[in-house]
Amino acid sequence: MKVLFLIGATSRIRNFEHVIELLAERGHTVKLTGRPRKGVFALPKQFDHARIAGGENPTHRTDAWRDYVEMLRGARDYVRYFDPRYRDATRLVRRAYESAPTAFVLFCERHPWIKRHWQVAAAVLALAERLVPVEPSFEAFLRAEAPDVVAVTPLVTFESYQTDYVKAAHRLGTPVVFLPFSWDNLTNKGLMRVHPDRCLVWNDTQRHEAIDLHGAAPESVVVTGAARFDDFFARTVRTSREDFCAQYGLEPARPIVLYLGSSQLTGPNEMELIRRWAESLRASPDETLQRCGILVRPHPAVKESWSGVDMSDLGNASVSHHVSRNADQDLYDSLFHAHAAVGLNTSAMLEAAIVGRPVFTLVIPGFDEGQIGTIHFHYLVEAHGGLATVARSFDEHHRQLAPALRASGTQSRQKTSFVQGFLRPHGIDRAVSPIVADEIERGASLAKQPRGDSVWYPPVRSALYWWLRRGARSSTTVQDTTIVGSSLSLRPVKTALQELSEGSAPVFVGPWIDTVAHELLYWIPFVRWAAHTYGLAPERLIAISRTGARTWYAPLAGRYVSTSALFSRDELVHWSRRTIPQREQNPKQAVMYPFDQETVDRAARAFDLSDYQVLHPLAFFRVLRRLESDRAVADLPQVLRYRRLEGAMTPELASKLPDTYVAASLAFTEAFPAGPRNTEFLRRAVSEIAAQDKVVVVDWPVERTNLKDAIGSSVISLDALANEHSCRDVQTDVIAGARRFVGPFGDFALLAQACGVPAYTFYSEQPRPELLQLIQAASADGWSARLPDSIDAFDRERLTAEATP
Repeated sequence: MKVLFLIGATSRIRNFEHVIELLAERGHTVKLTGRPRKGVFALPKQFDHARIAGGENPTHRTDAWRDYVEMLRGARDYVRYFDPRYRDATRLVRRAYESAPTAFVLFCERHPWIKRHWQVAAAVLALAERLVPVEPSFEAFLRAEAPDVVAVTPLVTFESYQTDYVKAAHRLGTPVVFLPFSWDNLTNKGLMRVHPDRCLVWNDTQRHEAIDLHGAAPESVVVTGAARFDDFFARTVRTSREDFCAQYGLEPARPIVLYLGSSQLTGPNEMELIRRWAESLRASPDETLQRCGILVRPHPAVKESWSGVDMSDLGNASVSHHVSRNADQDLYDSLFHAHAAVGLNTSAMLEAAIVGRPVFTLVIPGFDEGQIGTIHFHYLVEAHGGLATVARSFDEHHRQLAPALRASGTQSRQKTSFVQGFLRPHGIDRAVSPIVADEIERGASLAKQPRGDSVWYPPVRSALYWWLRRGARSSTTVQDTTIVGSSLSLRPVKTALQELSEGSAPVFVGPWIDTVAHELLYWIPFVRWAAHTYGLAPERLIAISRTGARTWYAPLAGRYVSTSALFSRDELVHWSRRTIPQREQNPKQAVMYPFDQETVDRAARAFDLSDYQVLHPLAFFRVLRRLESDRAVADLPQVLRYRRLEGAMTPELASKLPDTYVAASLAFTEAFPAGPRNTEFLRRAVSEIAAQDKVVVVDWPVERTNLKDAIGSSVISLDALANEHSCRDVQTDVIAGARRFVGPFGDFALLAQACGVPAYTFYSEQPRPELLQLIQAASADGWSARLPDSIDAFDRERLTAEATP
């Protein structure tokens, strides 16, 4: 027997590893296919078996329907969420909204009767799916592979191309078996648009989901259990408690609570919650909580965001920075040595139950939409006796957690019924992989005839195709030919920009809280591109940025407000402590964080607006993250438009400046960090330049440079020229009016280049190549094209040779 396993992505293979190996050991041939990752489709190294092979499969339609199928399926997936059962699943509904075709979303907003009669709309779209023909290249691929059975996962992603493979398999008479790989697959994504012959689900809960939410025939749904956890059930601890605690700097004598991080969908600002949670433990009157060990294990998908996070200030606390999708043994050991596990909504809670550890969850306003705004979270607290103990405040959580930490840490028997009912319904000691392999074999033995088209399909199909083409010709959708307009994964960005284009309300742009360099090099050019491409008039845009950068956004935005005008100094200090610094976040500003939302709310009150829209930096960072994962950052300039910054120096400011001068920065930067050598280099540089020219130091306040003593009679400090609320504008005016700029490569160097001023800059740590490439690209639009030199080259070639005009 030959099994063609459409796996989608190689990262999902681990969920069925033992199933695949069992099929090969039974003498079957298994071919795994999907999309390439980083240009190749490579199987895990452990698959060293003659009957297991891998390769790519076609993933894009090439026929005349290619421009319409995604729209039809995206619309059908969106209509699914009009079902009253999703009324409270706000997080899922929002994600469907972001992924749906823009034109269809707007159509539904203009015709609210569609939501009331969603079942009719769903039936019409289901009929349209039946009329869509089989993609010829997909059918040809199946014919060439000639499998006895097709296994497919995940199938239910939004607008999944795998739907066409199920349809092609039905046409050829090849049995199809669908295997959900996770506990939430059937509730939080798209539909099974064409039903497979068999659906192998984990438990009775998923069985009801397949039947009630997807319309699968009851006889086609088989409960097998969750094969992905077989390996975890078989594991044993490999690290002693002393070695484990030494690895993370924890005290072996103290109980440990393990925090299990969630995905970006569930916990978009989870870092802030974790910090507040950990601080609450230390502030508790209970000594056990005050002194317990705290170990944070980030979700593998967001582990890079935690690379710079340090919790040692809390005492007996650490972060597991080496987490990865394949670190099952480390997760097992962490759970084994912990007395309890805490989290929001993650599958690692299931693994905690397997190890026998009590599980606790916090449902805290502001952080709970990834819980109560989903369906699968409720299974943790309701299904099979419940797994997680819920608290709605830190005090309630403390009362629940403290007894568990004072217990011996032995395995809890209270969760056995959940583990068996949810993960191993055929017996807690019975492995699931053989059951799944048996069902795949049974699926291959199904007597199945090829399915042809009904006699009425061709004329109705032609009518549907004519209608779709006509609608496409009359569509007023913006023609965006960039990566944003053409990439399926960036459709949420296009949808958001299209909605701004269709609207008429004022648009807040920002707030931007990342570095100045990135604001100039990435954010403002992205906003300029979006405004040009999607027709956002300046009078609609209100820019929000940090202190006094009004001139940067003119004439892009008709209005501007700085955060210093919206918050007091103490409030900004408070928020800086509550918000994880941007340098420690990857992706940066990936969601609307609480500080961002508070900023927009205050700006709306300041401008007396009740109706407004927001162009948030998450749109840009989503594009950047997608290109980085695809190794296609070279395409980023498609969505960036540069323009030279113009200073607007007032007569009052001009009267305080020399007729000619050099603008200089004495501040250390990421590319020029503090150190004895760099300090001496800066001191000598400003001294030699000041011997020939008047120098205006643009750092504010100058004390931050730690070189105040270098300021002499020929060196002017900005302290006398600017204040907190205008410093960015004054710095811009001073730099724009200078003959040249000298300083370390960093924020001010980028500002000088944006102003078109010759920038003589230097570094001791090599800047990122992509920054230098973008500077060169911006030079075509008026930026200075000079690139930085290492301090050795600068000292040798520029400092003495070019210090004088």
